[in-house]
Amino acid sequence: MQESLFEGGAATSERVPKPVDISCAPDAALEAVVRHILKPGRRALESRFARIFRASIDEILDGRRTMRFDFGKVSSVEKSYLGAKVEILARNEFGFGYGSTLDYLINGHEVDAKFSATGEWMIAPRNVGQLLLLMKAAEGSSVFSVGVVRAESSLLRPGTTRDSKRSFHALGKASIRWLVEDAPYPQNQLMELYRKDQQAVRAVFSSSKSGQKRVDELFRRLQSVHVNRTTIQTVAAQEDSSKRVRDSRIALQKEGILILGYHHRHRIIAEALGMNPISQGEWVAVRVHPAEAGNVSPQAIVNGASYRLAAEGDQPTPAPAIPNE
Repeated sequence: MQESLFEGGAATSERVPKPVDISCAPDAALEAVVRHILKPGRRALESRFARIFRASIDEILDGRRTMRFDFGKVSSVEKSYLGAKVEILARNEFGFGYGSTLDYLINGHEVDAKFSATGEWMIAPRNVGQLLLLMKAAEGSSVFSVGVVRAESSLLRPGTTRDSKRSFHALGKASIRWLVEDAPYPQNQLMELYRKDQQAVRAVFSSSKSGQKRVDELFRRLQSVHVNRTTIQTVAAQEDSSKRVRDSRIALQKEGILILGYHHRHRIIAEALGMNPISQGEWVAVRVHPAEAGNVSPQAIVNGASYRLAAEGDQPTPAPAIPNE
């Protein structure tokens, strides 16, 4: 099984082992596991693991129940469960079987799952000599890696912990067969917004005890920002993100704010206003103003009238009605 998210390796002052010859005959079992995992292709593999890591972390945060978005403030008990969640979602995503002694059965070979946020996987004595699927994801940078290795004793530092667990030394890490290395996975959107504008995000969460009014405030304050479903659920502390958006669209219309989504007509309006494309499961709020004759800024025709993006000095005027999704 995977180890705690925060178990580290040996101290930097540890004596570096002398180089050893790690060359050996081809590992047929390792190659069979690698071929099986790579069968869909590296690009598809990267996309699927990226979803796994984002979903796993979001499930631990559980924003729709807890309103949390900062993984650094999650309890150590919950963080330690992240490896188990990744293991479960990876099994379901790729159809890995259950091993009799290890976590997975992949292409007829038993493989243990190991997850780390730091790249220091702790190897128990029972895993020495076994095939491992190593997974690493750092929420701070939203970067992940996935590799396969056989944990030969020669690739590991001497055991110094009470339970005799060991970690890979430099040559050991060099022997890992990386299937995906340092690839991005979807960012924690609320955390990124918080880093850019703490005041705005704090104002959203403190604006009201009503989840709907917090979503209203989110769209009021974060203009031209593509907001995803997880962000809406966390701010609202409710699951039905689409309904919250529909209600905000009505509430903010009088303030001149349009909330555009993946609806075909919405995407046409967004493109006409010069905005980035809107993906499925995303919404973006923009304040608009009737376009004056001769105005050459990007404009969208809505219900037979021309609208442009509102400028800072424009007085709010009601936004046009647009279809819900």
